[in-house]
Amino acid sequence: MTTYRRINVTSGRPLEPLTHYSRALRVDNRVLLSGSTAIDRSGKVIGEGDIVRQVDAIMELAQHYMGLAGGRIDDIVRSRIYVTDIALGDAAARALARYFRDIRPAATLVQINRLARPTQLIEIEFEAVDGAKDNAQRVFSGRAIEDEYGYCRAVRVDDRVFIAGTTALSPEGQIVGAGDMYTQTRATLDTILAALDELGGVPGDLVNTKTFVTDLGASNPYFQAFMETLNGIHPTSTLLGIPALIRPEMQVEIETDAIIGAATQRQEIFTAQQREKVRGYARAVAVGDWVYVSGCTSLSAAGDVQAVGDWAAQYDLCHETIQWALEQAGARLDDVISRRTFTIDRAQPNRLYGEGPAWFANSWTISMGCRVAGLAHPELLVEVEATALKGAHAGIEWLAPANDPLC
Repeated sequence: MTTYRRINVTSGRPLEPLTHYSRALRVDNRVLLSGSTAIDRSGKVIGEGDIVRQVDAIMELAQHYMGLAGGRIDDIVRSRIYVTDIALGDAAARALARYFRDIRPAATLVQINRLARPTQLIEIEFEAVDGAKDNAQRVFSGRAIEDEYGYCRAVRVDDRVFIAGTTALSPEGQIVGAGDMYTQTRATLDTILAALDELGGVPGDLVNTKTFVTDLGASNPYFQAFMETLNGIHPTSTLLGIPALIRPEMQVEIETDAIIGAATQRQEIFTAQQREKVRGYARAVAVGDWVYVSGCTSLSAAGDVQAVGDWAAQYDLCHETIQWALEQAGARLDDVISRRTFTIDRAQPNRLYGEGPAWFANSWTISMGCRVAGLAHPELLVEVEATALKGAHAGIEWLAPANDPLC
């Protein structure tokens, strides 16, 4: 087993030890920032009603905590931007573009239903790779929105490819297949595969997908287009229902990750009845030491929802499935470096922070959580996805800065 340098950076805020997450984390040459909002050291929201001020506060936090892990915001390769009102998306993206004009990360921007507090307008995740500013290859699709918002279609660093949240927006600014989920999905995936090809990859190198749809009722044509386009390739998948994308005609946005060479060395993992396979994805995909786990829910192997109406029980079942999938790939739960929790807007969590199984008490991953409109089945309350690196559990360096000015 390879041993990777790992640093967990904690900020000292009270929620981190209760839910066992790190503000920032280094593993090998990658530095990740947990989903971050504009909260000051006393717990108050910075910039209430002003999304630009909230972006600036998050960027100050990112520079500080990623820096403590030995990273730089100039090496950011991916950003995920979650806004509570899509009408604020343009202002948020333009505010971020001021920081990223010279580096142009792959970016995803979607509306979610809500964050922990009503005055929080935005949450952002970042991922950086050492030296990316100078060494990354970047692909641009010719869409004006990429220049306006300061991002690129895809970034390659070494054998890793980070592909931005992609829609059916044409280079001319039109939505391909407006009103037609199947056509939009095909057009979106064609753009993704073209970017991957330009960076030296093939479809079989895709390992991970995250899909946001504005109409879960149209998921069948989405899955049909997904399977037909990928033609026997089964990346991991998380499918989330959200209120809106940046343009009202957009029905689907897909973000992907690829590893060059994965086509010849990937291990695709399915549950016993291979319920995932018939919809074109895998429960987990392992390439070398990397393991991606699809969004996990309380669905049984037969496709029945377990623990109906019980958020806490469903949450635990999500983690049991993640643990099982990791074990099939030769990894362990403590190897998880990132996790994301998506709870539907109407769900009532029935367990306080710090109660229940302490799934990540030994590893303190980065974490992100928000409310979404829906999941694949109307009785599902929560979905959790994870990424792990085999060996990442060993030799963690814990960094809790004393007298931290941002705490």
